Amino acid sequence: MRMNILKVASVGAILALTTPVFMTESNISTVQAATQTTQTVSMLAYKYSKNHKSHKASISRGFIGTKAKVVLKNKKVSQVIVHVDGNGSSMGKGQNVDKIVKALSLNGVKGKKANVSKDKSSFDFIFSSKAFKNNGWVKMQVTIDFGGKMSEPAWIKFGKLKSVSNS
Repeated sequence: MRMNILKVASVGAILALTTPVFMTESNISTVQAATQTTQTVSMLAYKYSKNHKSHKASISRGFIGTKAKVVLKNKKVSQVIVHVDGNGSSMGKGQNVDKIVKALSLNGVKGKKANVSKDKSSFDFIFSSKAFKNNGWVKMQVTIDFGGKMSEPAWIKFGKLKSVSNS
């Protein structure tokens, strides 16, 4: 009896190994590589006012400029990058901007400093996707130090990225 069970098991294993498997579209799982792109979007900083009614340029524009980079993975925002250099400000041009601009938050998300230049005249703030609102307004909080720390609220108006998925 034991021999017969072993023969049946052996025959079953051989059949399993030698039987062709036919793949159809329904049983092939497709693995797609994540596509990542970086796009530039307009980013305008305005002085803080109730419901962003004031359209007076914030002094912070001189440090953060008017553009941000948005990293997209599969058409969804994964990061927002704001470059800080002070070149547009008489107070920041040629200065140690890393020492002046202490912190920046967008939409309640704190940015992390990265890519600080050797002379500390420029760097990037990196934010998670929650900092970005496509074609929308977000609150900004900047902390600066010109001999004493001070924080100032402002509004950011992001431009529209057409390639961003709504889902």
